[in-house]
Amino acid sequence: MSEGSAFAVRSLVTRLDRDQTPLGAREQWPARLVAAWDLVVGCPVPMALLCGPSFALLYNDAFAELLGDRHPSAFGRAAADVAPEVWGDLLVGPEFEGVLNSGTSFLQEGAQLDLPWRSSEPGTGYFMRAGWPVPDEDGSLLAVLHVAIETTSAIGRARAVARLATSLAVAVTVDDVCKVVLRQSMAAFDALSATVCLPSPGPTGWRMARRHRIENLSPDEERLPLIWSEVGDDVLELVQRTAEEGGTYVSEQGEHVAIALPGGDIEAVLTLSRESSGVPQDVLAVVSPFRDLVGEALRRAVVYDMERTTAELLQRTLLPPNLPQPDEVSIAARYEPVSEGTVAGGDFYDSFFLPDGRLALVIGDVAGRGVMAATVMGQVRAAIRGAALTDSRPAAVMKALDRVVTDLNALWPASLPLGSSGARPGLSFGGELFVTMLFGTIDPSSGELVLASAGHPLPALLSGRLSRADGLPRARLLSMPVGPPLGIEGDRPVHRLRLDVGDILLSFTDGLIERRGEALDAGESRLLAVLGEVPPGSPRSVAQHVIDAMIETSGQEDDCAVLAVGRSPSGHRRASVVVPPLPESVRAARDWARDNLSSWGVSEGDQHTVVTGISELITNSVLHAGTESHLSMDMEPGLLTVTVADSGNRGEPLLTGGDPMAVRGRGLSLVRAISDAFGAHRTSAGTTVWFEVTVESASLPTTVRLA
Repeated sequence: MSEGSAFAVRSLVTRLDRDQTPLGAREQWPARLVAAWDLVVGCPVPMALLCGPSFALLYNDAFAELLGDRHPSAFGRAAADVAPEVWGDLLVGPEFEGVLNSGTSFLQEGAQLDLPWRSSEPGTGYFMRAGWPVPDEDGSLLAVLHVAIETTSAIGRARAVARLATSLAVAVTVDDVCKVVLRQSMAAFDALSATVCLPSPGPTGWRMARRHRIENLSPDEERLPLIWSEVGDDVLELVQRTAEEGGTYVSEQGEHVAIALPGGDIEAVLTLSRESSGVPQDVLAVVSPFRDLVGEALRRAVVYDMERTTAELLQRTLLPPNLPQPDEVSIAARYEPVSEGTVAGGDFYDSFFLPDGRLALVIGDVAGRGVMAATVMGQVRAAIRGAALTDSRPAAVMKALDRVVTDLNALWPASLPLGSSGARPGLSFGGELFVTMLFGTIDPSSGELVLASAGHPLPALLSGRLSRADGLPRARLLSMPVGPPLGIEGDRPVHRLRLDVGDILLSFTDGLIERRGEALDAGESRLLAVLGEVPPGSPRSVAQHVIDAMIETSGQEDDCAVLAVGRSPSGHRRASVVVPPLPESVRAARDWARDNLSSWGVSEGDQHTVVTGISELITNSVLHAGTESHLSMDMEPGLLTVTVADSGNRGEPLLTGGDPMAVRGRGLSLVRAISDAFGAHRTSAGTTVWFEVTVESASLPTTVRLA
């Protein structure tokens, strides 16, 4: 505290109204009170004297900052009048009264107080507080000496480390770990931006991903893999030196911090940009636990990624990257793993044309998760196609699959007996292979649907306007018989229904609705409530809305898949094109879109909106995926859906000399802003991003799919 500042506080003592305070004139104060006041006013930490029975408040400049705009009028007034909001708190008023009445001191660590009057950082704060008596020469108590040191930032950093540990526990890939590090390091180190750097085969030897404090990514954007680029010259020397020397580097003014993160076979470096105000000791105190947690997570993730590389090549063939889209029917699917980084498990879906023009619809679940369940799932899905193309009747398909599942159940334990090389406990099914499935066929021209269930959850039906006009509810579970799971012979009766235009059949695996300790009815009721509020849209937007809403309301305990099928109105339009990963492809995609939209009679204003969104998505794919992308547009009366799907893993740097300040979310945020619905998710083939907009077309009647 400067001398001038101290003088300003001291001068307030001479201005105290003698008639309104019990203190009297400064020259009349007891010697011990004067000594205590001199200690307070000369101390650089927040201190105050609460004097007499009314606890008249005297304080220094550091304490004045805690009072905000209640200073200087608070000086000399009763503490209860200055801060009535907190005086009644058990940690405040009663503590001071206890000191004055009994002469005992108090110490509080991490005391939580709400200070609503502060203009900067209002709300709950955490403090280390102490109070002890100031006795007069005769033993009577004159005042309570109070120290209040705010520890909000330190506690926030400790909590950030705790959140880091929790998040790293479910981060299974190196990319997942780096996302957690970027997300949590801002709070842990009070940073303006964070950059995680990993070794790379590129020209500089390092790749980087960066995040800024001002970014506010949506849940969809958080799910996307990180965008990596070559480390720029501005930080390359710092990264190389930190990696070689290890430990932590802090610049003279504290505006740059670099931390080596040893991860076994991978050496990562985290760089932080901060305000030039030095680095507090409590910030440096979290470096060691932060480094240890991240290092252990990186070591685990490196091993996982190595094992996953071969498995992912297999898994990419298990779930279909694209589903058939005839003009009369629209089909969409979503697969949501319970853990980040998982591409496929035992849940599966499929749709394919039958020789007579009908579409087969399949969704199922192999018990368990991981490579073993995924491998069995792939075999079952392949067997379904073979059986259905031979005889598409549900009873015939499921009878053929009973034999497949029975053989697989016997084959796995025999092929990998316990004790053999590569075998381990739990690797074989031991006679308990469990597969459920919903199989059906739909006639695109009439909407006639035939379904049968082998132990699978009942699908839901979202009724369109035409169906609701006949008195049907907006959403309901189909009332249909359920037969035994595959591998257990039994009757699986067929259920028949007709989808009207606007209807959407939603089938799903049990991970969507089942939760531990909860009756199945509760999950079904939750799903119906979500469907009752789903906004009008295509099967794609309905599928994403349902998964997102169910996970948000009840969390997720298992992988889940959703398959949505809807009847399209007459006049459905569809166009698709493959876009090469070249810069000039962006303009070509825009021209292609305009030509199709013009031929469909879409208005100029709507064309501009759609083309702007396509331009952003194709640019994102060209820059960050490095593979060809599939661009498609689907239009029906009142609604147009755009989908861009690439096959890139976005795990390696694809650009050199890119803008080191580039952040994810700008293009996607623009697309979200101009669209009526938006989604992004990983598929078995790569990343799919889509958006929907309401459009007017001169060539189509102006009706809406759902109302």
